[in-house]
Amino acid sequence: MPEMNPSPTQYEVIRDGRLVHLAFIGPGDRADLLTGFEGLSSQSRYLRFFSSMPELPDFITNGLLRTDASNHVAIGARLVDTNGKVEPPIIGVARYFRSSDSMSIAEPAIAVVDEYHHMGLGKLLLRRLSRIARLNGVTHFRAPVLSENKQIKAILRSASAEIVEQDGAVMTYDVDIRKSAKAPRGVLTRLLSVMLDTNNVKTP
Repeated sequence: MPEMNPSPTQYEVIRDGRLVHLAFIGPGDRADLLTGFEGLSSQSRYLRFFSSMPELPDFITNGLLRTDASNHVAIGARLVDTNGKVEPPIIGVARYFRSSDSMSIAEPAIAVVDEYHHMGLGKLLLRRLSRIARLNGVTHFRAPVLSENKQIKAILRSASAEIVEQDGAVMTYDVDIRKSAKAPRGVLTRLLSVMLDTNNVKTP
């Protein structure tokens, strides 16, 4: 049975019992995105942007928020208070943008504020992002990985990921995200858990 189109918003519960609101983000979310960026440690920033930048440059912020419903999708997570009100800032973001090489390939990126690591938020974001990507015809996620990160590389190999490019210290892999893929169950989730573990990355 084909997947149904997801609703614009979704509510989920993270491991500490708190409710989070997941929704597409765009230009109107700039302030909440920048405030959330301040919650990323230098190691988390390095892991996400390959640079421990002190602040998010305008050109990157503009790129993150210049979204649509198909080729560049971004999902933001915010907490929900006890009265049901969605609270700023954005505490996690999952996004993909389609490769110019192929409409079936997209590059994903996920960042979660350090305070909310290991609470299952990244997993929820990745699951929703993957579903939307498949609905939009994406079959593979293309992921750049630092060559020094042996744990991520091992998981990618177990997922039958293919190396498609190497540029210095960065290796680029393609991962099949189709439901028919033969990768071990939960491999994308395990990959994400390693990517969010800042102990695996040394800040330059």
